[in-house]
Amino acid sequence: MMVHGVPVGFDAGVEGGDVHLLPGRAAFLPATSTLLVADVHLGKAAAFRKAGLPVPEGSAQQDLARLRAIVETTGAERLLVLGDLFHAASGCTPRVFEEFAAFRGAIAATKVVLVLGNHDRRVRLPASLGLDAVVEDMTEGPVRFVHDPDDAEGSGGIGPAGRLVVCGHLHPRLAIRTPSGARLTERCFVRQGSLLVLPAFGSFTGSHVVEIVEGTRLWAAGPDAVVDVTRMATLAAR
Repeated sequence: MMVHGVPVGFDAGVEGGDVHLLPGRAAFLPATSTLLVADVHLGKAAAFRKAGLPVPEGSAQQDLARLRAIVETTGAERLLVLGDLFHAASGCTPRVFEEFAAFRGAIAATKVVLVLGNHDRRVRLPASLGLDAVVEDMTEGPVRFVHDPDDAEGSGGIGPAGRLVVCGHLHPRLAIRTPSGARLTERCFVRQGSLLVLPAFGSFTGSHVVEIVEGTRLWAAGPDAVVDVTRMATLAAR
């Protein structure tokens, strides 16, 4: 199936590691028909409500519906979640688990693999979720998948032979002043060397402004388009 996204080639000796950045805060690896997302944080709203905070319901259901649509649009044979699929044990109510299990059943033809994130480690994951595998990290050919970039081999996320490292955890967001004086804030994809950081997929998540250093590339991760804003961000940082 044709995937319409922004192809990102990595020039550190990596072959077969091209990634397509997709609208909706996901990415796709054509070589293995793998859809990548990170930091969904299901159950976060429920955890806040349990703590007495008046957070409205619906964000998790909307995120799962959006994820299902991306799986179906790409025809992905595998969904790889790069950590923090769930937020906290206190928010993992039976309803939260049931909603994910229903989502899993709706994409039954797609393999689902979870790379454990720091939040997932606090949750007991029942077999009823239908996860095909739960792993600490994973390496396939030229690509290594981790949750936290600090777990990547080598300085700057560059492993042996220039291996591409893809991760989540940081919840990156750009915040730049445009030439017209307007302020642009958006979740974003970040590339630094052979490290690619995905934006948080979950709607009800915090974010952290990316520090612009030499060699950083940024793509605004909008719901309908992915836009390279590297030049604008670099100029604004001067």
